[in-house]
Amino acid sequence: MLVGSHLSIAGGMHLAVQSAVRLGLDCVQVFTKNQRQWKVKPLGQAEVADFRAAVKDAGWDKDPERRLVSHNSYLVNLASPDAASRAKSRALQLEETERCEALGIPWCVMHPGAHLGVAGDAKDEAAGIRRLAAELDAIHRATKGFRTVTCIENTVGSGTNLGGPIEHLAAIRAAVKDPERVAFCFDTCHATAFGHDMSTSAKAKAFWKRFGDAVGTEHVAVIHCNDSKGALGSHLDRHEHLGNGACGEACFAAIAHMRAFRDVPAIMETPKEGKLRGRDPDRANAAWLRALALALCASVAAVALGGCRPWAKTQSEAMADRSGTALAPTPEEAARLRRAQDVAQRGEYQEALGEFRSLLAENPRLAAAQVGAGAVTLEQGDLRAAQRSYEAAIKADARNVDAWVGLGRTHAAAGRPEEAVKAYRAALAIAPADMRAVSGIADALEATGSGPAAIPFLERLSADAAADSDAWTRLGRAYLAAGRTADASAAFEEAVALGEVGEATLDGMIAAYTAEQRYAEASSAAGEFARRWPSSAASERAAWLAFRAGDYERAIVAYRAAAEQDPRSTKAWNGIGVCALNSWLLSDRLDGTSREEARRAFERSLEVDAAQPQVEKLLRTYAP
Repeated sequence: MLVGSHLSIAGGMHLAVQSAVRLGLDCVQVFTKNQRQWKVKPLGQAEVADFRAAVKDAGWDKDPERRLVSHNSYLVNLASPDAASRAKSRALQLEETERCEALGIPWCVMHPGAHLGVAGDAKDEAAGIRRLAAELDAIHRATKGFRTVTCIENTVGSGTNLGGPIEHLAAIRAAVKDPERVAFCFDTCHATAFGHDMSTSAKAKAFWKRFGDAVGTEHVAVIHCNDSKGALGSHLDRHEHLGNGACGEACFAAIAHMRAFRDVPAIMETPKEGKLRGRDPDRANAAWLRALALALCASVAAVALGGCRPWAKTQSEAMADRSGTALAPTPEEAARLRRAQDVAQRGEYQEALGEFRSLLAENPRLAAAQVGAGAVTLEQGDLRAAQRSYEAAIKADARNVDAWVGLGRTHAAAGRPEEAVKAYRAALAIAPADMRAVSGIADALEATGSGPAAIPFLERLSADAAADSDAWTRLGRAYLAAGRTADASAAFEEAVALGEVGEATLDGMIAAYTAEQRYAEASSAAGEFARRWPSSAASERAAWLAFRAGDYERAIVAYRAAAEQDPRSTKAWNGIGVCALNSWLLSDRLDGTSREEARRAFERSLEVDAAQPQVEKLLRTYAP
């Protein structure tokens, strides 16, 4: 799934592309000008060059149709019955199309406008659609040969606005003379606010069947993923963070899972202010959406391990789909199960195990008792007994998530990560939101050396509302190992924002900043690391980064600290010498104190290790 956001063009449109890359997004939507003004400043050659350069730097020039979207001015109304108003709107939309073509933006989103007659009147709606189609035809004639396509967006259908009923979209495309120049942008908030109910899987499936028959999902070129503040059918166009509104998780899950939308840019137009779950709203919403897509297919692990096709079910998933033969516990058995679980939680494993086995002797198909026995024996380190218990539970009830998760943990403890992945994937096939399985898959993939394959699962963990600093730190380290340094820096920043900073978090942040050559930030983080966990090595790293950042005063202070912590550190003495020598040279060789400190530092370094020809040369040349 391609996840992006509508980003600000303040300071230049190219900055929106750079921001999208920094945020780890796959695509971006922009205004190419002020969207609330009729007067348009001509697009400058420098603006075009900067934007195209940013697109190329991002690697998006190879597939712009998957990456770049423009939204036209809100003032345009090509369906108006007033000829002068339509002419003004046509000129503005023509300008927008020309700007998109110059910038290399393939999709231009446009609201269908309002017919301004009687609300709900079919004749007025049809007349508005005819006017809209005629104006689009005129724009297409004026831009013959252009690649930019106009994407008509569905609306909340308030007042006389067109685009609420999906039949309006089909009628618009059918009315234009060059339908290949027209596609659609589907907005989830607008659809829900109009009254299209996709709040359950069944309702979402039924809606998209109806949409496909009437409009054609193949004509959807852009998706706006926005939750709705307004209730179903409220006709209120107010966007909400994903998962927090009236659309329902199933609405977004259906889109994330549809093959027709796999290469369609999904643009978020959600609120930008403040923090969402302790982090940047775009990052948090994107992570939520990606986690939802991953929960549905959970195919990355199988592909990375050379397993089945991405959209095929594994044997364990197929087994999980079949109904088991478990019997529900009787009230008496349920009470005994709770008592045995309480005993196990107190660490009285043998007593608990005895009770679980007593229950199984009376009812061998009691899956919950098998799971309890598996958990106890796994805790005791009896992996064979644990595996037998979990497999027996699965045999009794193939849809028992706890049994699949327990089996995954058992395989992992036994050093069988590939088998663990299969078990965890079976759990996800039953319960896509089970974070135990998601975490287990990430652990197992990392254990097999498939670090990059673990990243989507770590992203799911980080997107969870309960995600803590450790989850983001773990994701940051995975990004860093995969060479995704910008993503790594962002993940470590989120980790710092969420909780007490540990050594692993700060160490990873320093490494990520250094890899990005953000030396000033790396130096600051390294200085804090050395303050919290003092050592000669920590001080040396802080000093080196300060030197790379050009902060020579901070560098020499840190090198002095390193030398105090380890008087035999040649790195520390050489660092003091170089910094002091640098200060002497920058003073036009007038600062004799710095030169003397450099001489003493180099001499101390040579006392520790005489085999340093470069240090000897510096001493002879600058401080004899």
